Amino acid sequence: MPISRSRVLIVDDDITTIRLIAEALATDYEVIIATDAEDGLEQAISTEPELILLDVLMPEINGFSLCRKLKSDERTRRIPVVFVTGLTEVSDQAKGFEIGAVDYITKPIEVPLLRARVRTHVRLYRQTMQLESLAATDPLTGLSNRRKFDESLAHEIERCQRSQSELALLMIDIDDFKAYNDKYGHGKGDDCLITVAKLLKDNARRGTDLCCRLGGEEFGIILGETDRAGAMTLAEHIISVFNELKLPHETASAFPFLTVSIGVSVMDMRSALKNRVYGRDLVDKADEALYRAKSLGRNRAEFMPLAFPMVKKIG
Repeated sequence: MPISRSRVLIVDDDITTIRLIAEALATDYEVIIATDAEDGLEQAISTEPELILLDVLMPEINGFSLCRKLKSDERTRRIPVVFVTGLTEVSDQAKGFEIGAVDYITKPIEVPLLRARVRTHVRLYRQTMQLESLAATDPLTGLSNRRKFDESLAHEIERCQRSQSELALLMIDIDDFKAYNDKYGHGKGDDCLITVAKLLKDNARRGTDLCCRLGGEEFGIILGETDRAGAMTLAEHIISVFNELKLPHETASAFPFLTVSIGVSVMDMRSALKNRVYGRDLVDKADEALYRAKSLGRNRAEFMPLAFPMVKKIG
């Protein structure tokens, strides 16, 4: 399978400059073009380029202002920005670096220099993303790890706040897993963890769904824009599919095969903002629901609503 070409976004209002850069890069890169800052921001969010070549002097919103917006938005802040401009003053270049640019190319553009710098920054970006992915991945299951879970939950809360939608969380635990390890050995235990991870990933497949291994035999699924009914439907489906596997567990306390218990909670962003409820509260409630599922016999899903505290009014 061929490796996809890197995307480079050009944001410039000068057609001659756009044509020059696009022709210089077209052989090696997928080139995306925006002719003003507003379109540039939209393209950066929707196409996820690996490098942005940005002019400074543009009408209405200049390149410096656009760079600040890119660096303040979680969706675009990691994308490297290179200014391509006729401004040659050292103070202008210093300003560009201060607000987050990684390089500065002055006009008139020298094509060999342009290509070399683009190649360097795209390579560095890809290497950085690969390292970040490794740092955020559980090596056994390939799912996101606890660190990625915490980061993603915070980001998903921000996203759902913007859309004023609901955010659901599933906390999944393999029942009697210590007894399973003791009986069948840690090798079989690892196989079980991998099986659960694959099952979760196969059944939470939307682009906004995130499956994580939180540690030991505990997993979590973050479900953006999902209400109670949708979250419980998925939880019960996961339990049903896992039961169909009938993986033997002779020393389990409730069933002769491996099972999972799931705790579910949902955050309604409108109520959460008004009542000062945070991501930690959502995790705690899903954990509480998981404990309840365990205490009621395992191999089941339970829901616990967020209990909003009363906010004392002043005045």
